[in-house]
Amino acid sequence: MTTRLSILLLLILTACNSSVNDKTSVNNQSPIKSDIQRRDTLRINNYQYVQILKDDKFYCLFSIQGDTIVKPANYYHEASFLDIDEDGYKDIRVFVVGNTPNECDNYLFDKELRTFKLIEHCDLDIQKIKSTPFYYSYNRAGCGDLNWESYLSKIDNYKLVNYGYLYGQGCDFETKATPQVIEIYKVSDSNNGEKKLVERLSYLKHISKQDDKWVFIETYWKNNFKKFDR
Repeated sequence: MTTRLSILLLLILTACNSSVNDKTSVNNQSPIKSDIQRRDTLRINNYQYVQILKDDKFYCLFSIQGDTIVKPANYYHEASFLDIDEDGYKDIRVFVVGNTPNECDNYLFDKELRTFKLIEHCDLDIQKIKSTPFYYSYNRAGCGDLNWESYLSKIDNYKLVNYGYLYGQGCDFETKATPQVIEIYKVSDSNNGEKKLVERLSYLKHISKQDDKWVFIETYWKNNFKKFDR
């Protein structure tokens, strides 16, 4: 075991002596690197974990036994602990620094193995459609966020599988050449991105102002998810 890893494990084991309920912050300078400023001992699903912050940004997460949960990465900036799949257990969402503000890695809690597993092919803050196995996403697609896209998906064996796709062409520049429209596709093969256009809707009829798109996306998938199941 390298000296660097030994020091890191020592830091984690030291943190387990802290008395915590939900979150205990310890402001100190880590012996690993001078720019690692803080460690937090967290209790998630009744198990203890150690979160390392670097320059006040999320850096990595370990179990109290020293097992890696989220690998160290300089491109993370914040972690949230929430019930993504609504199964009663907290999961992990780690946001990435970049031009897409909702880009993130998502980890589900495996209650059998009592650990977290990364959802493959999932790099956005997916939202669950209540009482269904479906999720939907939102992503910018250009023109100052006036163009956008949204996928309807399921999680199958910790992999995100796409079933439907919305493309919103809301850009109001040169609308004669590129009319404002909402295109709706059914995804036939999630692996290679094959999809078939099933409907076009008037953009302004459903989204008269920019903020209306959030309600439209949520309502459309909630009311129509059954049409895309296969």
